[in-house]
Amino acid sequence: MVKRSRPQTGRSKPSPALRRHGVKSRNTRVHVRKTCFVETHFAANRQLFEGVIKNLSAGGTYIQVKGRFHVGGDIIVAGPFAANQDDVKRRGKIVRMDGQGIGVRFVQ
Repeated sequence: MVKRSRPQTGRSKPSPALRRHGVKSRNTRVHVRKTCFVETHFAANRQLFEGVIKNLSAGGTYIQVKGRFHVGGDIIVAGPFAANQDDVKRRGKIVRMDGQGIGVRFVQ
């Protein structure tokens, strides 16, 4: 017997149990993310750090960096956020961390 699978749509859906508890799919991005490699400096925890912007969107960025940070912490990132790619500073919140860096959501 051959088992048929449904075509992949590129979006993952949470299980019914997770939906009941309000957990959303991981693929709920509003803004298109662009892969890049841009050295940056940023302020967090009242200190200056250096890192590398690995991806960037209008809503946030992922910075490869070593150090201890905490989710919910404020951050100011310098990067190519202007239309002409000039460095400008953007305020944000750290929304996730992993062994390689931090995810930042920009705030107004």
